[in-house]
Amino acid sequence: MSITPLNNGVLSLVTTDGCTARCSHCLMNCTPNKKNKLSFEQIQKCVDQAKKYNDLKSVVFTGGEPTLLGEVLFQAIRYCTLNFLKTKIVTNGHWATNLDRARQFIEKLRNAGLTEISFSVDDYHEPFIPLERIRNAWIACKDVGFQTVVLGNSHGPNDKITPSFIQEYLGEEILVSGSELNTSITSIPNDTIYLIVENALQKSGRAEELDEKKFSPYKDQKVLECGCQWAVSDPVLSSIGHLWACCGIPADNNSILDLGDTNKENIKTILNRASKNKLLNAIHYLGPLKLCQFVEEHSNIRFSKEFCTACEICSVLTNNKKAVQILRDNEKTISAMIRAKRSVAELSNLLSQNRTGK
Repeated sequence: MSITPLNNGVLSLVTTDGCTARCSHCLMNCTPNKKNKLSFEQIQKCVDQAKKYNDLKSVVFTGGEPTLLGEVLFQAIRYCTLNFLKTKIVTNGHWATNLDRARQFIEKLRNAGLTEISFSVDDYHEPFIPLERIRNAWIACKDVGFQTVVLGNSHGPNDKITPSFIQEYLGEEILVSGSELNTSITSIPNDTIYLIVENALQKSGRAEELDEKKFSPYKDQKVLECGCQWAVSDPVLSSIGHLWACCGIPADNNSILDLGDTNKENIKTILNRASKNKLLNAIHYLGPLKLCQFVEEHSNIRFSKEFCTACEICSVLTNNKKAVQILRDNEKTISAMIRAKRSVAELSNLLSQNRTGK
């Protein structure tokens, strides 16, 4: 029973916990006052170790606001490019104060080898990042050779800035994640894909303080009853050098999701240990909702029945010390559940292959 670390070939770097904004929905609780940053040496070491461990294909620079790293960011992107790795940044676009400035910044990113870029745009960023800057950045990204240019949009049922609002504001139809790609929606010059990725607002981080009306929890919570394919398969390096199981929630010092300190251990050692961890395997194969149900069945602990995302469930579960102890006390039973789940999946896959003649 084990997970294959870095199975998807993606390593994400939370480059800093500092940000130019203080969004009320911030998952990572970032602020302009926080100063933790990864050094180039830390990034280089972890990229090298991850490449040796598995088939690393892509490095994602996120935060906080990754552009606050200044020249270190460009140096890190160039290093990844020279090592034949794709690179992506997730930015709020604060630097796009005018179109000329945006074009100069984008040119510098492309010259460093950046292949993908994602801009955060929603009701919660707008008080800090005027929409004009997003428009400047969007225009600057056209026809310069990116593989993907994304507008990341998180919203609740009553928010103003939605995919349709963004399209109207920019004056063009843009592919929205989940819809079928067709040439009538967007042109793809130089094979660049331009799209809006729509995310559900979740009650994690600072968003826990938002009004309940901001959220759209699933009426049928069974929709969220699934294993987390990203846990350990898509590890994350935090701004203080800790390796996290995934990018779904901040995990420094989380007793389950904080896999170890890369300042003290090699990534190979950390990931090998994580791949065999029973509770991480349970999150990966059974999912956090199934584990919440298990805790309720074996204790008097009760969880909310109105979750918006699986990551939100994982945050509530793994930050509840009593719930975690219940899981640890029942690891043998949980391991048996995982084996049963995997056996059913393997049988289903075998039957499917027989039906298709493969």
